[in-house]
Amino acid sequence: MNRSANQQPGYIKITPSTGDARFPSFLQGFNRRWAAENCQAIYLCHTPEGTAHALDDAFALYHHQIKIKSGGHCYENFVFNEDTRAIIDVTPMAAHNYDEKKGFYLESGGTNWTAFQGLFRDYGKVLPAGSCYSVGLGGHICGGGYGLLSRLNGLTVDWLTGVEVVVKDEAKGNAYPIYVSSDSTNSEELDLYWAHRGGGGGNFGVITKYYFRDLPTAPKAAFITGIAYSWDELTPSLLQKLLDFFADFSRRTDNWRQFGIFALNHKAAGEMHLTFQTVVLPDEDAETINKQYVNPLLTALRAIHPYQLITKPGIAQHSYLLRNSADTVLYTFYEAVQLLNGSGTNQRGKYKSAYMRKPFPEDQVAAIYKWLTMVPEGLPSDGMQQSLLQVDSYGGRINLMNAGDTAIPQRSSILKLQYQTYWSQERYDQYHLDWIRGFYTDVYKHTGGVPDPNNDSTKNVDGCYYNYPDIDLNGRDNDKGKALGLYFGINLDRLKKTKRRWDKNNYFVSSQSL
Repeated sequence: MNRSANQQPGYIKITPSTGDARFPSFLQGFNRRWAAENCQAIYLCHTPEGTAHALDDAFALYHHQIKIKSGGHCYENFVFNEDTRAIIDVTPMAAHNYDEKKGFYLESGGTNWTAFQGLFRDYGKVLPAGSCYSVGLGGHICGGGYGLLSRLNGLTVDWLTGVEVVVKDEAKGNAYPIYVSSDSTNSEELDLYWAHRGGGGGNFGVITKYYFRDLPTAPKAAFITGIAYSWDELTPSLLQKLLDFFADFSRRTDNWRQFGIFALNHKAAGEMHLTFQTVVLPDEDAETINKQYVNPLLTALRAIHPYQLITKPGIAQHSYLLRNSADTVLYTFYEAVQLLNGSGTNQRGKYKSAYMRKPFPEDQVAAIYKWLTMVPEGLPSDGMQQSLLQVDSYGGRINLMNAGDTAIPQRSSILKLQYQTYWSQERYDQYHLDWIRGFYTDVYKHTGGVPDPNNDSTKNVDGCYYNYPDIDLNGRDNDKGKALGLYFGINLDRLKKTKRRWDKNNYFVSSQSL
């Protein structure tokens, strides 16, 4: 063991005092904008009891300057910032297994990819989680995670039946692990379980395990259909037609096996990409599913705008090498997940989100078109190649739940939006930040510059997604209550009540914590 690592029962404490070569790697996450340059200790936790001991040690030494890390994908500097003095890192806890009384479990240090591999390989089950392989389970699941199976199977939290979490609910008491579930009879413990069904990670304690009494059976195969639209032919009118089609696709009730991703890439990227996954279940014939679901999809899209079908195997293979083209390939389900399983490289990034209950109105489409053809003065001509608005299909089984059943209130939306921009050099920070902020404000100019359902007479927008945190939502006066209202709506009061009970001393805090 390295001399700078302090081995304790259930955890290892790493400090920079003796030059541990690993230490700098623990101070930065996926987003290269953020770093914890003043951090003094990393606690690598291996057991729930070790996590409790690590918390007690960290709070005694560093007080309220402790942060919790799982995958390190946090879009804002909630973990990696100049005030952070210690990081509780749960990534060593990444196992999965089956408990006869509590069901399947996933430890919180795993990722989307490790969870998929374990559940699929060992049990033939799947979690309807995200497609970015390296996103950590610690925050993804409890934030209301979704993925390409969510229209068919719902959100991650819709299947969550129990959670093991290390809490410190008394200032003078020790931290301790507690298991809460749908069977909890104590109302305060039941609230803690409910809060982890969408209330986000790091708000109430340190999650160590997620439990699921049952999970969906894995499909046996999936058709992946990719369509490329060249910006050379895109007009506001065509974009409106394509978005109208995508909204109609997303609000149908007879196609939940299909999930769509419409990547509205900036004009600098050359083309937009429309991708559909159509799953084939274990007892189904693939060709029948293809004729019933995929062929009508392509026929309808060709009626909107012609494109070239790729018929020679291996020419495109979903890599969008040909403009105005489309291809459909049948993959085993494991292959399909691999194909769409990407997080990209570590870069600088900024993100925003929105839910929609209806199709895009014309003024929003006009704003989208305008900002996706705009290059901020001062950026190189290719500086916006990684800027986009990703529109995901939503609804389906997700919307069978009521707004208060879980902490996720958005149960009537048909679309979920993620505004994204990526770049590599710090000198371009302000250009990208100004662009995405202007884009977002313009699209939602009729609802106060954000997708606020309380300001929307058309009842279209439905707030934002807590797992896509955006500090701008706090407003100029940095009132995080504004952001929390957009994330949690009618569920915010119950979440705050649970926070007051289980984290009385506000140990688990960030600029958008409860």
